[in-house]
Amino acid sequence: FEQSFNSSRHRQAAAGEPRQLQRRESRRQVAKDASEDSREDAARREQLELSLRADRQAKKLEQQKRQKKKKKHKQRRNSDEDGSLGSLELRSAADAAGADAAETEPLLGFAHVAAAEAATRVFWYRWYVLLVYCLLVTQQGAVWSHWGPISDSVQAAYNWSNATISLLSFWGPITYVACFYPWTLFMRRRSLRSACVVSAAFVALGCVLKAMPVHSDSIFAAMCHVLRHSQRVRRAAGTKLAAEWFPMNERVTAVAIATMSQSLGPTLSFLIGNFAVQDVGEVNTSAVSSNTKYNESLRIIRNQVALYNYADLGVSCLILLLILLYFPSRPKLPPSVSSQLERSPDKGLLHLGLNTWLAVLAFGMPNGVTNSYSAVFDLNMLAYKVRQEKSDWIGFASSAASMGLILLAGRLVDCFRRPRMAALSTGLLIMSTVSFVWFTLICELPGLRTTLGLYLGNVLGIAAQTATTPLFFEMACESAFPVGEETTTMVVTACSNVFSALFLTALFFPQMGTRWMNYASTGSCLLAVPLVLRFREVYRRREYDLLATESSGASVQA
Repeated sequence: FEQSFNSSRHRQAAAGEPRQLQRRESRRQVAKDASEDSREDAARREQLELSLRADRQAKKLEQQKRQKKKKKHKQRRNSDEDGSLGSLELRSAADAAGADAAETEPLLGFAHVAAAEAATRVFWYRWYVLLVYCLLVTQQGAVWSHWGPISDSVQAAYNWSNATISLLSFWGPITYVACFYPWTLFMRRRSLRSACVVSAAFVALGCVLKAMPVHSDSIFAAMCHVLRHSQRVRRAAGTKLAAEWFPMNERVTAVAIATMSQSLGPTLSFLIGNFAVQDVGEVNTSAVSSNTKYNESLRIIRNQVALYNYADLGVSCLILLLILLYFPSRPKLPPSVSSQLERSPDKGLLHLGLNTWLAVLAFGMPNGVTNSYSAVFDLNMLAYKVRQEKSDWIGFASSAASMGLILLAGRLVDCFRRPRMAALSTGLLIMSTVSFVWFTLICELPGLRTTLGLYLGNVLGIAAQTATTPLFFEMACESAFPVGEETTTMVVTACSNVFSALFLTALFFPQMGTRWMNYASTGSCLLAVPLVLRFREVYRRREYDLLATESSGASVQA
């Protein structure tokens, strides 16, 4: 029994040894993992301390850099007063300060990357990209309004009717509303460069058709359709370009410059068209003497129109070449944190909230009516017995004033970190409403009618409304974010074209006359004011950029 008991104990001890070894190994592994975790925690704490130390050092260096700049500026100002000797000493001090800044630059860049977790950089050639885009938009606007300033001469030379000229204005809103969503998908899925290349190619192709010596109805219709399809990029790509290339404090200015170029095209077309093609009145004067002189005058007009078309073709091909040579869709590094964030997928239209639609309607209604009103302003003034020459110059002054006020409004918004774009838009719409009321009273009451009054009423009304364009574009994009800028801008401009088409449709009913145009312009601006007041101003993109700026400092300037 004792022998069997001992053998049983030996068997149990032999069986328990592996278990004890497993327990020891598990305890050892737990202790090892705990020590590794503690080492990792210590490493993380050390890395965090290094990052905070680098951030503090970067802020200190940035503060020292600002102080050096202030000191240099003060020294330069004093040197201008002291003379050439002081300026020489200043130059050596500036060189020394520049050398110190160059030595600390890599550390500053590392701190920005470590703190912001994403490198942002602003490149100087963003202005070149914006310039090329503005050239494209300006040429599109000039080609679009090509026939308006020379309509009388073209009607006499080619036997065109008023319906043919009016068709140019009417097809624009219709084709825009029909094609805006496919163009939105194209810009989102391809790139900004592809959209601009296709648009510039459409403009060049339309100019080729327009410059062909055979002026048949089919070729004219084809040219009309091709040019209409090229206008999508003209109004919708400015916000996308500004978001991809410009930092937060320059974004609205870039949109304002792109919007200003839309008015520059028709303005240049008015100036060049009147000088390039002789007036129809000269043709009628020649017709009095003999039929031969009349035919000779018509031949001269045809030659002048042909040269004008060739010039348009050359400029369009040059702009297409510039885009093909160098026009990147985006820079190597983003200019802001918000430009790196992913935008919504193809169903972005479904994500537009009620707040965004308030901005869309508040802009689309007055802008669509005002644009169509400007296109047929000569027809409106004929009802009040105002000569065509005077109405043309009133329209030119309105376009010029619109460009200046657009740029001023955009730059004013960028001067503030959290601007009040809705309040500024409300003030401009009220100013436009009051101006249109004054203009309507002048037209209806001949005793009040003066040339200065006509100029002030129309110029202030159209310029104040047009100046809201970059503001509404940015308000809608900020409210709809993270929906893509191209989608939001396409919706805003499509709404504008819907109201523009409704305005132009009324012209197909001659019994309505034209006196209702002034009242429609006044009412559209007035109805937009309560919509803007109901709009809740939000800045979702700007909040990302402000948060990154406050935590990591300003972006590195190229």
